[in-house]
Amino acid sequence: MKNKNFEMLFEMIRKFRKEEKRVNIAIDGYSTSGKTTLASLIQQEFDANVFHMDDYFRSKAQGKSDSPYASNIDMDRFMSEIVKSLKEKEDTDYHSFDCKTQKLSQVIHKELKQINVVEGAYSMQPEIVDVYQIKVFLKSSIFQQIRRIIKRNGLKELINYLKKWIPNEKSYFKFCQIEKKADFVFKSKH
Repeated sequence: MKNKNFEMLFEMIRKFRKEEKRVNIAIDGYSTSGKTTLASLIQQEFDANVFHMDDYFRSKAQGKSDSPYASNIDMDRFMSEIVKSLKEKEDTDYHSFDCKTQKLSQVIHKELKQINVVEGAYSMQPEIVDVYQIKVFLKSSIFQQIRRIIKRNGLKELINYLKKWIPNEKSYFKFCQIEKKADFVFKSKH
């Protein structure tokens, strides 16, 4: 992904920064569509905080939530650690979740910055979408997803994505009209 692909988005962020307004940005979208990469670009360009939805996976011990689309996300912890901080414009103490060890990290303290990014699938759920001033949705083709999943997670994990994660995400995108709520929609390129 090159910065020029996102020039209109970056221009909007510059406008918020120039006006000295705080801006919270959501980057939601398809698995392997470049959400983390875009968040990193914004972080580098604007000295932004980045919070990852992957840090809010539920542990196996917690089991699934009763959410119709994000049963693998610990929304209670995300709401109390990140959303509350973004709404109240105050620093946060949070934990990241390690899927391999199934444990939370030590407390991580972050001072809220003028620009704060939440990236990951399920970051624009209806109960939290109002906390963002800019909403971005990233798409990619199924072929690109398959290629990237194999590269990132291996062939064995591809089956889980095809049977479970991709259908769950598509259901969430459709049910919650995520693409329509986005200010910017980008399709990843090879």
